[in-house]
Amino acid sequence: MYRLFFLMILILVFPVFGEMVKIPAGNWKPFLKETDSQLGVSVKIKSFYLDEYPATQKEYFEFIGANPEWKKGKVSPLFADGGYLGDWKGKGPETNQTNSPVTYVSWFSANAYCQWKGKRLPLESEWEYAASIPPAGKNKKAVEMVILNWYGEQKPEFLPSVGRYKNGFGVYDQHGMIWEWVFDFNNTSVTGDSRQDTDLESNLFCGGGSLKANDFSNYASYMRYGYRAGLKGWYTAKYLGFRCASDKKNKDNPL
Repeated sequence: MYRLFFLMILILVFPVFGEMVKIPAGNWKPFLKETDSQLGVSVKIKSFYLDEYPATQKEYFEFIGANPEWKKGKVSPLFADGGYLGDWKGKGPETNQTNSPVTYVSWFSANAYCQWKGKRLPLESEWEYAASIPPAGKNKKAVEMVILNWYGEQKPEFLPSVGRYKNGFGVYDQHGMIWEWVFDFNNTSVTGDSRQDTDLESNLFCGGGSLKANDFSNYASYMRYGYRAGLKGWYTAKYLGFRCASDKKNKDNPL
């Protein structure tokens, strides 16, 4: 009871501002393509906004307070497996973890959170494009090796607070902390303009197909695409979280 009261005080005293970063339009070369003729071909990514940080435990606690159907123990197994919010010992996160990324969330719960915020989950193409620019002065190949090493190393029992790794667009923690849900997580053949694709949600319970790689030396991308291909919409995992995107300014984006 006291811990729950303290969590509510944290939310009231330290409100969540939900800053977003404007990602400029640009060209992006997809890692995977369906045919040889598509290899090496770039696609146009429209400008969009992306959350500066992954969604945190504190932010998700605020979400379930306003949407009790997403509380731990209340969600249908169709929308989240038994691991949902598995690191919450009671009705909320540990008080020393409130600014850590929320994990053990399904695609459905992440999508519901983003919609509640007036946003959406980013497309895979948007997420990968935003994550493709290394920090200023850093060599891209060297950064890819650091990312690959992170995928292979033992993860900490408790995640640190967000805000550790900033990329060239000013987005934090796309690498080096957690895996992240994207809207079309199992549909890697889509293009940068696929947000109109009406088949995406109907494929949530299917796995990814076999596609061709643009860069066989980019093992870090292999890891991400392979991980997403094995997901189902109701899956949760210890190091799987999310962040939101938006096409335009909204209440959480004062820019």
